Amino acid sequence: MTNIKLKITLIGFLFLFFNVFGQKTELGYKTENHKVYSEDKDEYILKITFPRNYSSDKEYKTLYYLDAYWLTEITLGSFTILDLCNYVEDVVFVGISLNGSEKDWHKQRDMDFTPSQFKNLGLLEGLKKSNPDNNIKITVKTGGGNQLNKESTGGANLFLDFLENEVIEFVEKEHPNLNKRRGLLGHSFGGLFGFYTLQNRPELFKDLLLISASLSWNSSELVDKENFSKLKGSNSEIKLYHSYGGEEIKGIRTSNNDVSKIITELKLENLNYKFDPVKNTNHHSVLSRAIYDGLLYLYKK
Repeated sequence: MTNIKLKITLIGFLFLFFNVFGQKTELGYKTENHKVYSEDKDEYILKITFPRNYSSDKEYKTLYYLDAYWLTEITLGSFTILDLCNYVEDVVFVGISLNGSEKDWHKQRDMDFTPSQFKNLGLLEGLKKSNPDNNIKITVKTGGGNQLNKESTGGANLFLDFLENEVIEFVEKEHPNLNKRRGLLGHSFGGLFGFYTLQNRPELFKDLLLISASLSWNSSELVDKENFSKLKGSNSEIKLYHSYGGEEIKGIRTSNNDVSKIITELKLENLNYKFDPVKNTNHHSVLSRAIYDGLLYLYKK
């Protein structure tokens, strides 16, 4: 029993200093953990994962992925399979998540990824029409049990500033060779944030993998052709892989289909776009397929 306790203590000690020593897998991938802080003193963890045979003398594309709290394994695992099969080029991954419990993580993403203060999820429009007097009170909570309201949402612009001016600046200062071309991966609220970023700062990320985006947010406010005016005027060569699960709720399917229709109608010469809904998958089971296919689309050799 003493030996078991000693091992657990030692593991905890190594984790505390993970950002100094990093961790290298048997396959040769290395991950470093770093802490960065927002203006509100929120503590975020960055998980920087380097490819096999990484060299600081070589420039690399970088993929920033949101919700690293739970998407790290599936994202890196999908890439590992593609990499070992020699299907994709070398990429450095930067996972981003608040440091804390699952409840803290849900609270963080509710605020950071939503572009406006909560009014509705856009999922009950039929109910609103059948109840014009609006005498039904609906409470919406996220997976962590946190309630969506005006005070807990609407921080996407601040998070985008933090991402550009703190996270990316930190990564590229620590590793100047990681500014060749940036990408962004987001799912659900993270996908909503991804489209918000594409619409407002199209120069920041040139490779986007957006899955099951919650585009029905506040009556589908981002689903408007005018919101893509900055993208239309951008000179950046952008690649976008866009997906959702075929068995998702109607609001997700409809809003994502509508955005895809807008993007297609714009006929943007600077945008290489693939819309790829996955049949027989739901809001979460779509991840294994969409992340794998999206990485292959963005980084295929």
